[in-house]
Amino acid sequence: MTTDREIKFGRVLAIANVLGEKVKDKGEIGISPKHMERYGFKPATTLEHIHKDLMKHADKFGEEEMILFDLMMEEMAQIDWGEFTDEPLRGRYLQAYGAQQHALNNVMGVEEAAKEWGYSSPGTVKNMCATGKVIAKKIGNTWVIYKNQPNPKLAGNNDDE
Repeated sequence: MTTDREIKFGRVLAIANVLGEKVKDKGEIGISPKHMERYGFKPATTLEHIHKDLMKHADKFGEEEMILFDLMMEEMAQIDWGEFTDEPLRGRYLQAYGAQQHALNNVMGVEEAAKEWGYSSPGTVKNMCATGKVIAKKIGNTWVIYKNQPNPKLAGNNDDE
């Protein structure tokens, strides 16, 4: 098997972990701490357990969680049937996991941005995304916003607030 398999499994784990952090109950162990040790040795079986853990919280999925879930399913679809086995993963999956985790931790949706930046309406943030006043990318009907940019209010972008 090629290292592509490790990359695919690493990305799936990172997305599942970020999604799990958003929906887990207070005090509940997250996806990575709960499954990381076993994941490298039995990736397909462990991924099935991770999926079941996430589905227990499906009632908490909002727009951002559904985007993450769809992204996770897209990544899983990239794993060929012959690759979806419990053949142990080599360390390369950890690099893919870390890179994907970092990327996902540096973006937010309009609701989180509105709260973070002190706007009363996510619509205001959507308008700033559309006009290019904030660094964002539209994926489908959803804006994905770069988290580490300055607060637009501090930069003088006080759109209707």
